[in-house]
Amino acid sequence: MRKLPFVLPALLAALLPLGAEPFLPLPRWWEPAGLEFFRDAYPDIEIHSEYDRAASDWRIRISVPQADGSARHETLWWCGSRLLPEEQLSARQDFRPMLYSYPDAVPDPAGFSDEFIESIRERTSSESRKNGPASPPYFFDAVYDCATQAAAESHIKRVDFLNRSVNVHEKLEAPLKRVSERILALAGEDEEIRQFLETLVRTDGFQWRTVRDTSARSFHSIGLAVDILPRGYYQRIIYWNWQKQIDPEGWMLTPLSKRWTPPEQVIRIFEEEGFIWGGKWMVWDNMHFEYHPELILFNARRTPPAP
Repeated sequence: MRKLPFVLPALLAALLPLGAEPFLPLPRWWEPAGLEFFRDAYPDIEIHSEYDRAASDWRIRISVPQADGSARHETLWWCGSRLLPEEQLSARQDFRPMLYSYPDAVPDPAGFSDEFIESIRERTSSESRKNGPASPPYFFDAVYDCATQAAAESHIKRVDFLNRSVNVHEKLEAPLKRVSERILALAGEDEEIRQFLETLVRTDGFQWRTVRDTSARSFHSIGLAVDILPRGYYQRIIYWNWQKQIDPEGWMLTPLSKRWTPPEQVIRIFEEEGFIWGGKWMVWDNMHFEYHPELILFNARRTPPAP
């Protein structure tokens, strides 16, 4: 069902008397468009919404079941899919929306305009990366219990992956197992897949660290990211910043043919199991896969923008 315009809950709230309840429980079809992707992507957690009259936004209450039968609770505000705690509401512009366009195909520099190339240079400067909006961690902190290094490490598990092993969050074991089983099943009939597996020398997972040039935690710090590294990278380029150190002005123009890329079927399997691939980012990281089922659902179901 199409969501009603966000302004309607605000109008309803304005019409209520001053002494009315500050939070309005409203039907799901009045919820902010996009919340359904989080609910569908994480069916094991409970997500409740109510309209906050004071904040003119939606308060999202999250309950995460625990192994002992209890539940861990967190309250966040929608903030255009940023999902922020109350103390961060005034700084919402310091964070990026969690729902954004994930392209179907790798952006090809052969078609970049001069203006677009200059915008990439600006957005990827050390200053811009240091001071630009960050990915908000609060929803993931709630779902995966990873706000601190000690908390994150308590959930890290060593799991089998592509005939190797990798340290990831325990909640990643099931989707990563499905990815691994599907890829391995293709190796007997697909020469490209077989060579991909034979040349794979490392699979890296959990590591508590920040994203390069920023203060934001990497998704490796949650155990939700996996890097797959082949022997010698096939003498191709695998990571944007390594190339930037060699070619500071023209790294973004590196032809796709000169970048190492996993087999297309490998990328497709990862995406079908809820992972995004770093090779589709403008700051490409072709070794990197990151678990974001909400983002995969959003891009699969969202209404295409008007031409």
